[in-house]
Amino acid sequence: MENFNIEIWLDEIKTKLQIEFKEQLLFIGFQGSYARGEAADKSDIDLVVILHHVNLDTLKRYKNIIKNMPFADKCCGFVSGVNEIKNWSKSDLFQFYYETKPLYGNIKNIISAPQKDDIKLSIKMSVEKLYHSACHTFLYENRTAEALECLYKMTFFILQAKYFTDTSKYICTKKQLSDCLKGRDKKILEICINRDKIQSFDNNRIEELFELLICWCSQMI
Repeated sequence: MENFNIEIWLDEIKTKLQIEFKEQLLFIGFQGSYARGEAADKSDIDLVVILHHVNLDTLKRYKNIIKNMPFADKCCGFVSGVNEIKNWSKSDLFQFYYETKPLYGNIKNIISAPQKDDIKLSIKMSVEKLYHSACHTFLYENRTAEALECLYKMTFFILQAKYFTDTSKYICTKKQLSDCLKGRDKKILEICINRDKIQSFDNNRIEELFELLICWCSQMI
């Protein structure tokens, strides 16, 4: 994107958040494609902000900062009070804990790392959701190729967590993870990496990808 520099943008919003929230501010970080070094022009900036307390007034103040930032439409992410994130389901914190890059504060001083049983539960829940979504999409959606592209996007996060439970190694990027995988897992991830091509496939190829995804999920449930 013309004139957009992620480092300058992050530094600017960090300064504005520090000025606005002062001692209320505990942590600022970012995650997603920018944190992984995989961002494209249309990628969102997944910002993470942890405060002592969050209410509607807090959110209004935060919203006003975002609104006045350049490229404000790129900003999304997660905002939480400290008590909420400390009590968050551990099964939902795997990528959050390992992927979030700090700009201010240390997330490890706020929450502890999820355990392998937590991550395994997260994998199971994600696979079940993906299985249901794939079946539902095939049966009821009209724009199946577009939806299938979104479904394959989810496979990276499942495979990333699965590899971690097998090896205790957190692999950040899709390319690095693909180099570590074999067999059907590798094939699934390669489709994920090249999912922007799915909408150009004919109906037979689309059905093959649905079958592959549903069978892959089925074996893990």
